[in-house]
Amino acid sequence: MPKSYMEYKKQQDRLLTLSLQTWFVPDEYWQSLEVSHRLSFGYGYLTWEWFEGIRSIIYPAVFCIPYKILAYLDLDSRQALIYVPRVIQALFSGWVEWSFMKETKSVLNGSQVSWFVLLELGNYFLYYVTSRTLANTLEMNLILLGISNFLSQCKGSFLLCVMISCYIRPTSAPIWLPFLLHFFQQEKRWIFSKTFLKVVLKCSLVLGTVLGLDSWWYGKLVLVPVQFLLFNVVNDLSQFYGEHSWHWYFTNALPSLMGPTLIPLVFTFSNKKTSNFIGSKVITVQLSALLYILCHSFVGHKEIRFLTPIIPLLNFLAAIKLQTLKWRKTFLVLFCTWNISLMWYLSVRHQRGVLDATNFIGLFVNPEDKVLYLMPCHSTPLYSHLHVNASLQFLTCPPNLQHLKHYIDEADRFYENPSKWLVDNPSWALAKYVVIFDALLDSISSHLDSNGFHLIRNFFHADMDQGRVGRRVLVFKRE
Repeated sequence: MPKSYMEYKKQQDRLLTLSLQTWFVPDEYWQSLEVSHRLSFGYGYLTWEWFEGIRSIIYPAVFCIPYKILAYLDLDSRQALIYVPRVIQALFSGWVEWSFMKETKSVLNGSQVSWFVLLELGNYFLYYVTSRTLANTLEMNLILLGISNFLSQCKGSFLLCVMISCYIRPTSAPIWLPFLLHFFQQEKRWIFSKTFLKVVLKCSLVLGTVLGLDSWWYGKLVLVPVQFLLFNVVNDLSQFYGEHSWHWYFTNALPSLMGPTLIPLVFTFSNKKTSNFIGSKVITVQLSALLYILCHSFVGHKEIRFLTPIIPLLNFLAAIKLQTLKWRKTFLVLFCTWNISLMWYLSVRHQRGVLDATNFIGLFVNPEDKVLYLMPCHSTPLYSHLHVNASLQFLTCPPNLQHLKHYIDEADRFYENPSKWLVDNPSWALAKYVVIFDALLDSISSHLDSNGFHLIRNFFHADMDQGRVGRRVLVFKRE
């Protein structure tokens, strides 16, 4: 791998860290930084997941280290708490991708490696998510690190990555099944050696440590992967947050994520001669990607970010076919047009209003203030971005954990009749700031006016209305 790539990757990491000005999904904050803030500073909000034992504390705990260092040095400003975790995640993602690309030389020829580097660096979605503190980003990092060790034959490190990724994100298990079958087929003698026994002991020690930390957090013995699978797969309670048809990943998500790269990718899967080119490893990657998508397709709740871990694998496969395509120049034009435009739009413009509004409120809010977010639940980060022990209230939306009949969460109750909700909950008027999307304004404007609230800022959020999510974010202040 040329040294120039590593320098370019460092520049890309700096660029995406500073240019990322938009909101993607709540989990970027609520499954990591909000928890880290609570652990580090003693105040914050924890969602229902952190009481049900379906999330591991390991990832949020990582960001407690820089938070504590910043606090000790009296450098824990709002901006530092926002950007330091992002820089850490971007650098880790960059190092992992570089390690993975370096090891692909054992499978791809020089031309294919060059195409693979281009596909990785140019993919808009990887640019969009690799610096975000999402569990899916960490899952991708651990998978790529594991495959790098698989290709370099670092056996112990490979098995350790498999174990950690499956513990933190059990959804990664389908990816590892073909790799493990391939690994144990090749290492029949090694698994009966003393070295293998030492690896097992080391993995067991790491697993025991992780299990101990999670059990300490929850105050009881908790097997997070088991709880995760029971909730999301066995009981399928994740459907509460929406569901799609079984084919959605194939017909919607993959075309959106891959764009023009989908064409050589399909050719790679349909190429019968693939097995002649170090076939076993290529077929292993193909089976892993396909099995991962198929397993996720049978779960009702689907999100485009769930495919994040396999995007590098799909780029790897597409690069195999690209060198033989006759219309490579045409592909290059389409690829750059598609990805560069989406990089800019998603990172700078689309869904930026909630972060702009949060940063604005952070300039004025005090510990004695109350801020009320009348928006779909978890529409903004809270304490991790405001870093003030104020009363921050929002509409909640936990799933029906008690299996109640005719269950409706608070957010849905509010949106069924916003005016009635405000009448039934008069304490809302005690807030100093109220934050809403413009789509809600007509329904509650009379209540805002009668309680002395006036508009102080209006932020652009998106170019199109998305149901309850409007085009602009409005911030009201009570005088």
